[in-house]
Amino acid sequence: MLVKRAIGERGQFVVPKDIREQLGLRAGSEVTVEVKGDEMVVKPAKTPQQIVEEFCSSSRRIKIKGDPVKWIKKRLNEQYEEEYGLLRR
Repeated sequence: MLVKRAIGERGQFVVPKDIREQLGLRAGSEVTVEVKGDEMVVKPAKTPQQIVEEFCSSSRRIKIKGDPVKWIKKRLNEQYEEEYGLLRR
């Protein structure tokens, strides 16, 4: 679906109702904004629980060297940075 919207004076635009409904967005919902080249991608934000569940359901074989808690924190930070473009500690 492609929709054209104007940016207002305060840098805002309205997400059409049918798109909000399709994505399950309501007033107060959080979204992530990612810049890919000359595009802006807006997605519903994932909760920390969703991020952990996706991480734990990964089918990749995990080889841990050293402290597993430190390894998990490092991997979660890497995944969060990859998903949202910033690092949380």
